[in-house]
Amino acid sequence: MNNLLARFRHSAALILIGFFLIIYIALGFLYFQQGAQQKGFEEQIAKLNLVVAKPLPDIKNLQAEYDEVNASLAPVTGSDALTILVGIAKKSGINVDPDNGNLSIPPPTVSEKKVGDGSYQILSFKNIIVQGNYNLVMAFISALDSGEKLNTMVLTRITTSQVEVIVEGEEETKTETIATLNVDIYTKPGNESP
Repeated sequence: MNNLLARFRHSAALILIGFFLIIYIALGFLYFQQGAQQKGFEEQIAKLNLVVAKPLPDIKNLQAEYDEVNASLAPVTGSDALTILVGIAKKSGINVDPDNGNLSIPPPTVSEKKVGDGSYQILSFKNIIVQGNYNLVMAFISALDSGEKLNTMVLTRITTSQVEVIVEGEEETKTETIATLNVDIYTKPGNESP
């Protein structure tokens, strides 16, 4: 019987040691996982500290920006938008004389679009055609895209091609660029007509 009790003690001791070893290994595994997770949290904290460290904007600056945005969204008539587009073309060096045919702007279509919580009126100019020297045409496109005259103007499509044009009174030809553009102008809804 003593022999049986001695064996049982050895077996119980081995089982107890095994049990504690399993718990110890499990706790060690959790500890190492926690270290990787803690490193991830430290990286997130570092990123958030960069955001939080930036000072909040001044209320006067925010009000000025808000007023500027509201002013740029003021309703624009189609004829006003046409005048702006022709002015941009003229400033870019495009010959805007209607007899020349280097600039063709069809009348706009008016639609409404809901973006987020707000509704906007969109004046859409489809298939504006501009022709001239490559640099002048690209200057016109760049001026439209910059929003310099109207910062709610969005270019929605641009296609360009090169054509050979016979110079009047000469036997030579020159290469000109033709661009076809679609432009949308976003404004607050109003009773403006195109």
